[in-house]
Amino acid sequence: MNSKVSLIVLTLFVLYVASTQGASLRNAGVSLRCQCIKTNSKFIHPNHMENIEIIPSGPHCSNVEIIVTLKNGSPVCLNPNARWVKIIVDMVTDSSKKTNEAH
Repeated sequence: MNSKVSLIVLTLFVLYVASTQGASLRNAGVSLRCQCIKTNSKFIHPNHMENIEIIPSGPHCSNVEIIVTLKNGSPVCLNPNARWVKIIVDMVTDSSKKTNEAH
């Protein structure tokens, strides 16, 4: 893997870990509805992302929700079925699994 791809994977992993820890604090008063009314399939370069939050489906919402906070502070709901979103989610989850196996 070249260094740019490694850096992007590492950045996304750090953002994922930070978002899951932040999500537990934010969701203390758990919302019982979907947070994403509409989703975006248009590509967003990872350099423009500050945070990524992956919310699995559950009793609150039947959809997997992927919410990205851009560096300008705007939240964007991504379409989990978009090819580029699947690639990023796979990179984050694979990176997370490898880190957990190393410990």
